[in-house]
Amino acid sequence: MRLLAGICAAGGSTRMGFDKLSTPPSLHSPDTLLTRAISAASGHDTVIALPPEDHPYHLARKALLQPQDRVILVAGAEKGLSETLKALATEARAGDYDGLIVLLADLPFVTRAHLEKLTEFFETFEGARIVRAMDETERGGHPVIFPASVLPDFAALSGDDGARMVIEHYGVKQVAMPSGAATWDVDTPDDWRKL
Repeated sequence: MRLLAGICAAGGSTRMGFDKLSTPPSLHSPDTLLTRAISAASGHDTVIALPPEDHPYHLARKALLQPQDRVILVAGAEKGLSETLKALATEARAGDYDGLIVLLADLPFVTRAHLEKLTEFFETFEGARIVRAMDETERGGHPVIFPASVLPDFAALSGDDGARMVIEHYGVKQVAMPSGAATWDVDTPDDWRKL
């Protein structure tokens, strides 16, 4: 089954006051949130959604990529996550993929093993169901794998609610991930300090 891993890295980090995706969390940790997400997606065709070239964080994020990394620029990313999701869905449909893996770049503890487990679960449903990672409290998180059949619905998304309406319409099968990896994201300076 051919899946496209779409890394959501077009946001403006507005609550942080700096670019959380391209800044190493400590002097002892040279990796960044964006490079961790790219590593987690390895093994899949991957596309990284970045802000437009005139965005203040564009160059720093692009500098972390390898020449062979596939990139799309998301015009209107400041309108919310939905703009990124629409761009990724368009890319997956154009490439005739069986599904789209949505991976938020600010989830520092999602690994390649988590993604493989999610993919195996998606394949048990023959690519016909939305599959979503959840934490140990059964709270839904990311990554989420969307079958190709639901991607046309992404055109109606708006704002910062992500694909909530698509998930509510079609239902979801959830897969447990250990240690809160699916829901522990870096949204505030306090989250950053905990890294």
